[in-house]
Amino acid sequence: MTKNNSVNQMVSVLKQFGLMTENEITIAAFGYDRNTSYGSNKKYADMLRRGIHKGLIGRVETEMHGKSKYAYYAEKQVPCSAELDNEWANESI
Repeated sequence: MTKNNSVNQMVSVLKQFGLMTENEITIAAFGYDRNTSYGSNKKYADMLRRGIHKGLIGRVETEMHGKSKYAYYAEKQVPCSAELDNEWANESI
C-alpha cells in the first residue's frame, strides 16, 4: 500500500472483502474508526465520493435497520479518464 491514504486503498479493500459499509472500509483500509474518533471524517468521505465519481466504487442502498444506509463495492470495470483525474487533482490544490 502507499504511504498516503488513497482511493486505490479503498478499492483494494473492497476487492478483497466485498460489500462493506463506509466505516468498515475506513477501518480496514486506514485503521480509522469514525464512530470512536474525534477527528473529522470529511477526508475519508470525500475520498469515497471521488471513487464513486470515477467509477471505481459502486454503492447500493441497504435494507439493514442499523446506522448504515449504504454499502459499497469495487466496480468490475475501471474507466480510464485522465481528464477526470486532473479535475479532481485541481480541486485538491
